[in-house]
This record gives sequence, structure tokens and C-alpha cells, in this order.
Amino acid sequence: MEQRLFKQLVFYLILLIAWEIIVRLRIWPEYIFPSPLRVAEALIEGFRDSTFIIAIGISLRRLAIGFAISIFCGGALGLLISKFKLLDETIGGLVLGVQTLPSICWLPLAVLWVGLNERAILFVVVMGAIFSITIATESSIKNIPQLFIKAGRNMGAKGWGLLWEVMIPAALPQFVTGLKQGWSFAWRSLMA
Repeated sequence: MEQRLFKQLVFYLILLIAWEIIVRLRIWPEYIFPSPLRVAEALIEGFRDSTFIIAIGISLRRLAIGFAISIFCGGALGLLISKFKLLDETIGGLVLGVQTLPSICWLPLAVLWVGLNERAILFVVVMGAIFSITIATESSIKNIPQLFIKAGRNMGAKGWGLLWEVMIPAALPQFVTGLKQGWSFAWRSLMA
């Protein structure tokens, strides 16, 4: 463990030295490629005057709102796709195809549709996460062992009772895994 820590420290020290050497070679102007010391000063100042704290809070709020919308809409859409064959055969393929788009692709549409404002940022976050959550929901419902559903029906569960008491608990582990992926996509979208 100590040897690993030492190697990591040496690596990051070499990285900082290389960074400083590149700055001193003046390949790029300092406003494009500042020195490590200037970056540290800006970081300290940003926390001292609370600029970074405010920005972090705003970003986390955007992330939470966008992710919550993605969970609600993506979960509902995934549930509908998993239950209705027509939706699976039509919208299911579209969702799978659109999910592969990078999140930044949604920015021009967001700006055109809602303008360059808070709603555009939320739109990009939602679009970045919603499709992976939809796919995870659909997959988690479709991969429930039929034995669970038959056992639930034998015990009297049907309709919404079957959904809430058998299917959702059985799908929950895989759904949570999809939420983790959706969370990472939401973060990536927010950064974009």
C-alpha cells in the first residue's frame, strides 16, 4: 500500500513538473494554459469569495431536478414499453437508437426550443439520462423471472397489485443499476 501511494505521488509530481515546463515553453498564452500556481490561486480565491460554492450548489440543483424528471419520465416510459408490444416494437427501437447520442447533441435543440436559459440546461440533463433509465426500466421488467409473476398470481395478485407487490420489487436491483448509469449520464450532460 505504501509503495503504491509513493508511486502515485511521484506520478502526480512528474505531471505537475511537466505542466510547469510546458507553461514556461510558452507554447500557448497563459490565459489558455495557465501555470499550476495560477490555477491553485484561482481555486483558493474561488472558494474564498464563495463563487465556487454558489456554482456547485446551482449545478447540484440542476442535476437533482433533471435526474428526478428523468427517473419519473424514463421509468414510466420504460414500464409502458415493457408492457405493450406495440410500444416495444416502435418506440423501443427509437429509444435504443437515441440513447447512443452524446448529450451535447441536445444543446442546439434546447437553445432553439426554449432559448439559452435554465430550462435548456435542464432539458440537456433530462435528455442525457432519460433514455438510459427507460432502457433500464424496460429491461428490468422484462427480465423478471416468470416464476415470480406466476407465484404472485397464485397468491391473488393481479393488475396494479401484481405490478406494485411483485414486479417492481423483483425489478428493483436491475433498475437501481440503471439509475446509476442514468446518474452518470446526467452528470456528463450537465458538464456538456
